[in-house]
Amino acid sequence: MRNLKNFTKILSVFMAIIITLSLASCSFTKQYSYKTDDVELPIGVYIYSLYTAYTQAESYAQKSDLYDSTKKTYEGKKSFLKIEITDDNGKKATADEWIYEEADKQMKNILATYKTFNELGCTIDEATLENSNKQCKEYWDNGPYASYGAQYKNPYSKMFEPIGVSYDSFYLASFYSAAMQDAIFKAMYNEGGTKAVSNEELTKFFTENYTSYTYFSANLFTDATENEASVEDSAYNAEAAASVPISEEEIKKYEDSFSGYVNDINDGKDVKDIISKYKSDFEAADDSIISNVENLDDASIGEDIKNEILDLKEGSASYKIIGNDDASKVIYFFYKEPIKNQVKNYIEDDTKKISLLQALKGDEFNKYLEDVAETIEPGISSACKNYDLKKFEKAKTES
Repeated sequence: MRNLKNFTKILSVFMAIIITLSLASCSFTKQYSYKTDDVELPIGVYIYSLYTAYTQAESYAQKSDLYDSTKKTYEGKKSFLKIEITDDNGKKATADEWIYEEADKQMKNILATYKTFNELGCTIDEATLENSNKQCKEYWDNGPYASYGAQYKNPYSKMFEPIGVSYDSFYLASFYSAAMQDAIFKAMYNEGGTKAVSNEELTKFFTENYTSYTYFSANLFTDATENEASVEDSAYNAEAAASVPISEEEIKKYEDSFSGYVNDINDGKDVKDIISKYKSDFEAADDSIISNVENLDDASIGEDIKNEILDLKEGSASYKIIGNDDASKVIYFFYKEPIKNQVKNYIEDDTKKISLLQALKGDEFNKYLEDVAETIEPGISSACKNYDLKKFEKAKTES
């Protein structure tokens, strides 16, 4: 599902009215792009769909043997639109043809979303709509990363307005469409839905696929400069700055402590007590403790860590030193909680339950909307026919 954002106060009121009317026969603009009996989408939504397809096609083109990353050219040309690309599904096509086809799919998917939203009688509550608008406005005005500092400010308005995508179109194509899909998903798979998943089925999925784990670690090495005289005249001494092992006495202290933590777990102590002891023993910070419940197939933790957790029996702990040489070794404590202890937290918490449902039924849901989209035969404005993709290339050059 998409994730983007922004909206004005007037449009917020307008969208609330739309929701109340169940989006029946809505027209957002005089110049439509795609339309059905349910809705007429503005031309900006089509341009937005084209542009997202364009950027994806460009990423495929840059993987081609025809791309010269030094000169940023394709067979000596600046444009990639006429070269053959291969998408993630293995489909081959010239870039411009792929972009038009992908944009058409995206537009029909949005129309399928409106159609299904209406048929199921879905609604979006005011708080969700308000949050969607607020989030969207932040992206439009500042970009997705502005919270990291002024240097990361990159307003989406700067990207989209020059190519003809208004704020309203951006919101409809991204955040509002996503909010509708969330509402549809809940109406289908949540309790009382048309394809409701029972708690028993969800619990089975959760306990068979998810792992609850905790680990913490300590480096068995240090920066050599911490133990040596400072480097003179600001000349960088790479050898002096290299990592070196800590003393054998310090390593033994860590091993004895970590071994003791494992024994304490095996003797029935709670992992929370172990964490408190570790923090006290080594003055460790809270953020040094990693605890999570997730499907390890999707986990971003290192393979060594993942494999050690997988090998553990539920309710047990272990410690292990990982590293290729003495100057890079790290000692880890691992604990795997019985997953049944987390069932109530996930099944009875609305947010976590929806997350589980999406993991279980997300692919099925996406396929459902794709199937609905294939049945839609929209009216398509002549403004969409053979839209000049070179406008995007010109906009990039001028920005």
